[in-house]
Amino acid sequence: MSKPTQRHDAPPVRRMTKQKQAIFDNVMNRCDHPTAQEVHEALAPLGIGLATVYRNLAILANDGVISTVEHEGEVRYDCNNEAHGHATCTSCGRLWDIPLPDTKAPSTVTGLADVEGVEWTLRGLCTACA
Repeated sequence: MSKPTQRHDAPPVRRMTKQKQAIFDNVMNRCDHPTAQEVHEALAPLGIGLATVYRNLAILANDGVISTVEHEGEVRYDCNNEAHGHATCTSCGRLWDIPLPDTKAPSTVTGLADVEGVEWTLRGLCTACA
């Protein structure tokens, strides 16, 4: 009996361990764009180590299950894989999703062979800090 072949363009099939499921559930059930440390703190009662959190967040992001956003020098994890922008408060550091404007990104820009993505972040004071 021969082994089934995997298409080269298909994402790798990965096992969903209990730890990875807990990490995935934690990110998907919050909208505050947590850091790996914040996910770890939330899951500490389950005995999941920090290295396990980092490793599984990287796998989930690499597989496109969750997305990442760099914020104030840290990688944060985002459950929203739809196209969207972010807003951030320059006082408290809060980060939240916002819809993108209705403008369309150019397919080419001088100096780039192609445009792979657009990041859009608004910065200012949130209503709580204003």
